[in-house]
Amino acid sequence: MSARLVGREAELRALLSGLDKAAQGPARMILMRGPAGSGKTVLLDALEWHARRAGATILRGACSPAGARRPWHAAQSLFGGEPPHAESTAVPLSHRLLRRVTKATASGPVAIMLDDTQWCDEESLAWLDFLMNRGHHLPLLVLLAQHRSGLVNWRQAVPGVAARGHRTIDLGALLGEDAGELARQWWDAVPEKPFVRVCHGVCRGNPSLLVRLFERLSEKGVPADARGELRAHELGAELFAGHLLATLDRQPEYVRKVVEALAVLGQADEELAGMLCGVSEPLVAAAIDILRDEGIIDAGLAELNDDQVRTRVLGAMPAGKLDRWRSRAARLLNDSGRPVEEVGAQLVLLPRLPEPWMRDALRAAARSAERDGSLGTAARYLGRMVVADPADIDAQADFERLIGHDDPNDGLPELDGVVADNHELRKLVWSALSMVGGRRRSGKVISERVLAMGMPEAPTAGERESLAMRSMIWAMSGSSAEVCVALARQALSGGDGIWALGPAACVLSLADKVEEAVQAMDPIIARATEHGDDWVWMMALSTRSRILGDAGDLDRALTDARRAAELADERSWSKGVSASRAALAAVLAQRGDIDQAASVLGRLPALDVTESFLDYPWVLMTRSHLAVSRGDLEGALSALTACGALLADAGVRNPKFMPWWLDAACVLADLGRQKEAEEFVEHGERLAADWGEASGRGFALLARGAITEGSEGVELLAESAETLAGTSARWYRVRAEILLGEALLRRDDREGARRHFRQAVYLSLRCGFGALAARARDRLVAAGGWMNQGVGGVQDVLTTGERRVAELAAAGATNREIAHALRIAVRTVEIHLTSVFRKLDVSGRTDLGRALDLLGKAGRNTPTAR
Repeated sequence: MSARLVGREAELRALLSGLDKAAQGPARMILMRGPAGSGKTVLLDALEWHARRAGATILRGACSPAGARRPWHAAQSLFGGEPPHAESTAVPLSHRLLRRVTKATASGPVAIMLDDTQWCDEESLAWLDFLMNRGHHLPLLVLLAQHRSGLVNWRQAVPGVAARGHRTIDLGALLGEDAGELARQWWDAVPEKPFVRVCHGVCRGNPSLLVRLFERLSEKGVPADARGELRAHELGAELFAGHLLATLDRQPEYVRKVVEALAVLGQADEELAGMLCGVSEPLVAAAIDILRDEGIIDAGLAELNDDQVRTRVLGAMPAGKLDRWRSRAARLLNDSGRPVEEVGAQLVLLPRLPEPWMRDALRAAARSAERDGSLGTAARYLGRMVVADPADIDAQADFERLIGHDDPNDGLPELDGVVADNHELRKLVWSALSMVGGRRRSGKVISERVLAMGMPEAPTAGERESLAMRSMIWAMSGSSAEVCVALARQALSGGDGIWALGPAACVLSLADKVEEAVQAMDPIIARATEHGDDWVWMMALSTRSRILGDAGDLDRALTDARRAAELADERSWSKGVSASRAALAAVLAQRGDIDQAASVLGRLPALDVTESFLDYPWVLMTRSHLAVSRGDLEGALSALTACGALLADAGVRNPKFMPWWLDAACVLADLGRQKEAEEFVEHGERLAADWGEASGRGFALLARGAITEGSEGVELLAESAETLAGTSARWYRVRAEILLGEALLRRDDREGARRHFRQAVYLSLRCGFGALAARARDRLVAAGGWMNQGVGGVQDVLTTGERRVAELAAAGATNREIAHALRIAVRTVEIHLTSVFRKLDVSGRTDLGRALDLLGKAGRNTPTAR
């Protein structure tokens, strides 16, 4: 079957059925309607092919805009464009054409196919009515195809046909499964459903656009999986925007005006759009109907708010007209009492601000943006004011405060979108900013300042912020952990410089300084709460959740992630909210709440990499965890390699930050494809060597051990577990214990395997790693251990003696006091405490209380193993 007929099988069957019935008489007419690209012409081609094979005579033509003004143009196109030679000029043309058709039916059925009949001339329409009335007894099928938005009034144009009746076939958008079937014809591997959903959505199910999109993606070697989703959306939006502009060229002028007004406003407000473009409400409604008939929109006008579509529409407008409309839009929004942010979004794009109210509105918009945490937006507004009125001292001071420059004019290039030539550095800066939820300054400004800055002995608040950003950039690029930590701590040395805290906290977290990192995040959250900066609060909570989750403190991580998600749900932010949902999904996946995590990911909006530069890789890591939990190892591998590609493009080379290469190596080992994993393992080993920190070394050992057989693999896994035991990377510590136990079990060392499986159970229970706990319990049983059928908790991880000693120690009792209270030797107390510290993965008495409390909570929800 032709690729272009996928999803049109039912319509083709209806046409063939009509042809069969017409061959038996009487004559039949079918109207086929659909927007441009819906497959009308393709169906005509298919019907012609089948009709010729059945021995039918084909009379096929097409109408055109120019032909609509030429009498008999459409009818004559059926006969090669020339009228038939007349026996007598006294015979009307309508009768001569009827004779031609009647003569053709002598040798079999006749199929008349006329395309684009929305442009059919009146004389040809009248002849069709005449033909169906006078030739109703003939074996004749008349098939007319037309755009929905240019419908001919058939009841008036062909009253005879209307009275006798005809069949109508409406061509709608392809279904999602049809798009998937279509995509299979361009890729060897079955395209992944999320990839197909992106393509289907951006093309609005238009068959022609989907075919063109799949052809381009295939030619460019774009994979039909998570790695290709962003490129598919970009190319699809570009194709759709071109399709929209071509559609507008065929429509009345008021339709274009409505679309242009919507593009200028950036919102689906019909009343405002009509006021802006000067189109009456009835015509606005008519324009919407036309756009819906053309398949441009489905549910509503909001579908035109895609950035690429708006950019193409605005780019096609004359510059002078666009400026006039933006000025008019700003006044309409201001006079209507709309939020100042909407007014500011129009004013900031104007070349001049000639009226005083414009500067006042822009100043108010800047203040509102700063309160919401959109500091980059606030800086853009203030920068426009500085350009418009260099004497505005207040605007200059506020602009200087936001971008951190002595001279505000130094930052003006960022307002024009100028960025550094260093591609990786620019993306690293954006990555750091999106991760900590701090200022969205331009890559050029920060990159130049951060890299040119020396090492001040007593830095100011602004210098400490740049110092923190420098440590973050270096950490993300995989520089020495020791140097990055020193820079981060120096950035935290003062009491001010609130925006230094986020980047510094992330650096400390990557270097296993978890408590320092959490303490650094606390003031940001407290300040945001105090000042009502909900956007900063949400981003900071998401970041702290990530830090706590990586350290295995899932209870607190879940609390932060849920609150961040609640803040995002309560607000109508259009950007940045993906961080909170990505954080929540990640924690739920680690807990083993697979369905909940999948549900959260399913509610994520389409991610814009330029705005949520690290959220998408984070989502891909979580997708891989969910895929592994469901046994879909190939799907997990696809998500992980896509994650790696995005991080590589961003210049991220830190081994601990989203270690996709480690997970990919483990997945390939499970698939028995160890040789393929070698490249990933070597990549991780290089990163770990550059970073020079214990977690990175432990990750590299774990990856190497996962793909190495025999005693060498056991030694590597044992060294990995031992190395990670001294770090905060508890998720991978548990995985190392499980892999080590499995390796020992393959060597028939059942006792050694049980020891490591038990340790994995203990750690998983303490941290709340539900899926890992279940896996460790299963392996423990396979190794000859046993599983308590009761409820897991302290009593299942610690022996009775260990539990009593731990509880007294957590309450503050000394070893001698514990020995006296329990009537045991001091040496026995020491032995019990050593065992407790090892099982609970704590370094001393100060952590015992919280560890016992966490284990108690885990026990109330998780069955345990011994």
